[in-house]
Amino acid sequence: MSVYASVEELAAVAINGWEELAQFASRNPDVTGVLLEARYRGENTDDEQSAKDDADTALDQLENLLSAVSRYADTYLNQRYRDLVPLAQQYYENTGLPYAVAVIALGRIYGLKQDDDMRKTIKAQEDYLRDLASGKASLDYTQPTTPDEPGRMTVSSRPSAFDMTGYDS
Repeated sequence: MSVYASVEELAAVAINGWEELAQFASRNPDVTGVLLEARYRGENTDDEQSAKDDADTALDQLENLLSAVSRYADTYLNQRYRDLVPLAQQYYENTGLPYAVAVIALGRIYGLKQDDDMRKTIKAQEDYLRDLASGKASLDYTQPTTPDEPGRMTVSSRPSAFDMTGYDS
């Protein structure tokens, strides 16, 4: 299973960053944003062991949330990138997919407490996933948009639904 956004990217989209994640992910008031970020980076701190354990539990919950939202994104990506799902990082780095997953995950953290700006941002990211599914947006920014041989292009289209034989030219 590939997770398309990291907890660090989730903290980047949160208004108050790590502090906000600590507030929502743990009920322990000793779990601060500084502690949460330090535990994420694998650093040891002078905090109480119970706070460290609660911070680790909060990080696990956030990673599970990002994993769930990545699976949700796969339901869209599967329509267009079926052979590649779950995507390797090379296919989605430098695209909007990590941001979209992080924003949707943050929206799930907030639940019903979302304000209008957050709802609009989440809707925009949902629309981005829909655009990926429909082909209006693409993850493969390296794919050439013109044929390899200059001057040669093949166009295919659906047959017309109209009977054109009855019209005079």
